[in-house]
Amino acid sequence: MDKSNRVWLVMAISFSMLLIGLTNGQPETSFESRYIYHMDQDIQGNGFFSSYQNTDVTNLSLSNLAHGSGSYDYESKLDSRNGAKYDEKKDIYTTVSDRGTTFIESVDFSYAPASMQMGKYSLPIAFQSKGAEKTCLKNYISGVSMNARFNYADTLSKNLSSELYWKFTNTTNEFESSLNSDTRTKLNFEAAFSGSGHVGVLDTSRGEHDANLLIDEDYRGTYYITKNMSHETSYKLKRQIDDWLPCCSGGFADMSLADRKPFKSATGIFDCTCFVAPTQAEFPRIY
Repeated sequence: MDKSNRVWLVMAISFSMLLIGLTNGQPETSFESRYIYHMDQDIQGNGFFSSYQNTDVTNLSLSNLAHGSGSYDYESKLDSRNGAKYDEKKDIYTTVSDRGTTFIESVDFSYAPASMQMGKYSLPIAFQSKGAEKTCLKNYISGVSMNARFNYADTLSKNLSSELYWKFTNTTNEFESSLNSDTRTKLNFEAAFSGSGHVGVLDTSRGEHDANLLIDEDYRGTYYITKNMSHETSYKLKRQIDDWLPCCSGGFADMSLADRKPFKSATGIFDCTCFVAPTQAEFPRIY
């Protein structure tokens, strides 16, 4: 079996900190891990192959698997970021509030039985495995999953690109708190195959039994298929912060209108008059 395999792997791990402090005599521990991962692959050969890849960042997951016997020509590029960014001009890593994974691959496969002799006195081992390729995306923030699967393939020619992305920010000041979340899921491919194909999309943001979006397609035979699928969600929340028990600094006048109705002011407590102790009891005790 002639096979040339070129794999370049660049991995940068940064912003991994362990902070230990004492607050009021109680220990506090926080751990933060951020990283960047990149991989290029170029594979050509004849024989039997089997591969599995799984890439997870916070709340985002991508998996890719393949196996078969025959002629195999494969290229892929994987980039994954978890809260970190690299500036090529300045050659520095910085902390960011987004994370994501992009995956691009090109496949050309043709099935053929293959046999291998493991030793001088062993009988040849026959591999008769039809081609299989599967890419699956899972976005746990939006509840959306997408997958493209090809099985029992005699021939398969495929170009695929996919993306998972999530940005989360949470800011607070003395007047309001703000929470923003943006996420997207994309799966695009073009495939010509002879065998079995499946395309699936599921949105479980309202629960598994009440899906907003459901796609379940199966193909068996010889087909040419193109799919461009994407899903984006955006969530924003802003809350005003009111002082609790403001006493006499602003008192009842500083409370919002929505709070004044259910929380009625008692004289000298929430209003601006402030309580003054009387010189004589309002209800004197009678002996």
